[in-house]
Amino acid sequence: MRYLIIFGLALLAISIGCEQETSNKLNNQKTDASTQAEKMSNQDEYIIENTIEEGQTLRVFSAYEYVEEYVKKAEETVEQSDRQKLWKTIVMDRVQDACLRGEYSHLVKEYVNIPPRELKEVKDDITMMQASELEKTVLQALEKSADTLPGEDTTVCLLPQGEMSFPGVTVGAGKISLFNVASVSKDRLKHIVAHEYHHSTWTADYSLNDEEWDLLGSIVFEGKAEYFGSLLYGTPPTEVKSRMGKEQEKALWKQAKSLLDSNDASRVNRVLYGEKGEYPPGFGYMAGYHIVEKYVENHPESSIEEWTKTPPEQLYRESGYEESF
Repeated sequence: MRYLIIFGLALLAISIGCEQETSNKLNNQKTDASTQAEKMSNQDEYIIENTIEEGQTLRVFSAYEYVEEYVKKAEETVEQSDRQKLWKTIVMDRVQDACLRGEYSHLVKEYVNIPPRELKEVKDDITMMQASELEKTVLQALEKSADTLPGEDTTVCLLPQGEMSFPGVTVGAGKISLFNVASVSKDRLKHIVAHEYHHSTWTADYSLNDEEWDLLGSIVFEGKAEYFGSLLYGTPPTEVKSRMGKEQEKALWKQAKSLLDSNDASRVNRVLYGEKGEYPPGFGYMAGYHIVEKYVENHPESSIEEWTKTPPEQLYRESGYEESF
């Protein structure tokens, strides 16, 4: 799920400003990014954290600090096997539980197992991440998402791209990791966070069985997250949306419809992401967004929590999506 699906490391921390945060909570005042607590453990784990008035704790973990340490040592190492050991010891042993282990950890297995090859690119990425204050933007987006759809404690980890081709992954309930997002706009970053937060919250409360993880289930899953993001930050940034008219979308949906019950990964990816060029990039995301949009239009009484938990087939059947063409 490309900026998609879905990431605890227990952190002993020294809290900066925690007395003020505790006081706010006791007085039932909602905290925000300006009252966030910054925590460090052993001087090299970096977290900003906020507990909102509903009691939900939101954390942003700057895991790229470990990757920076890895890069410095890897530059002096020639053998790939030695770099692999460094990657595991310096980075994965410290961040995997918090950031890369969960219900959907198969999505990040390459990142876990393969150290980044282009060290200069990783160094440049880390420099941009350190300079852009991503943590504050991410925490603000988390707060807004949690205000709109309360859920469980959630940690977002920031990592350089490495062996990842998309910016965000929900690895499990309450676990999100973002890769190489220093170069995206703040508005785009906030939408990515909202999208992944919806996946995370959905995962905590509901799950599809194996049969439902077909093309339709995947399209609706992404469509729900896209629609949630649009409620907070406007029209989703799926590029194909602005380039496609109704007639083209109708023709492509007619073509995809015969595959809706397919569980074959190559077929699902072909429609969902536009792989192999048969469908435009992000076609499944855009179609899913329109399906959920039409469902909510036709069911204005349905709350976010209710349409989030509506099964894919029911939501599609009652959306009026095809009739909208």
